[in-house]
Amino acid sequence: MESDLGEERDEKLAALAAGGDRRAFETLVTRHRRAVYRLCWSATGNPADADDAAQETFLRVYRALPSYDPERPFGPWLRKIAWNCGRSVRRDGEAGVPKVSGEELPDPADPADGPEDAASGGEEKRRVAAAMADLPTELRTVMVLRAVEGLSYAEIAETVGIPAGTVMSRLFRARRSLLAALNARA
Repeated sequence: MESDLGEERDEKLAALAAGGDRRAFETLVTRHRRAVYRLCWSATGNPADADDAAQETFLRVYRALPSYDPERPFGPWLRKIAWNCGRSVRRDGEAGVPKVSGEELPDPADPADGPEDAASGGEEKRRVAAAMADLPTELRTVMVLRAVEGLSYAEIAETVGIPAGTVMSRLFRARRSLLAALNARA
């Protein structure tokens, strides 16, 4: 039965989880934890805050599942909650934990990666992670959603709550800034 859950669509899993199926919710968490963490990191710019925001995201999702409409796509709903949690944690923590600069990142690898994935990234991955961390939040977020998550302009616009034209201009600025930062670090 557990393997059957892994093959279910997110919307079906959400409906099952709303009915009290813990394994369905665990499957959703496992399936989306990396994407949620990356989105929260792009909103907070701080790995510790991103962890907090990701945990808060799944807590809010769990509480909101009874009101989720399985006729609507699960991904955009989840991303909107994650984005709001990341922004909330960032606002709450601005007077507390300082933003971590790219130079101070302990491990630029996704925390869900295995040791072989972390080791294979090497110096180039550290350079990119440092340059990404130094981007302003609004640029880093659209870059992560487009380049890492593969979202369309419309999906990014819906997640972040800005027009698609703004998404395109922020992506242009993010790419330009990232390229300049990488060239400067070379």
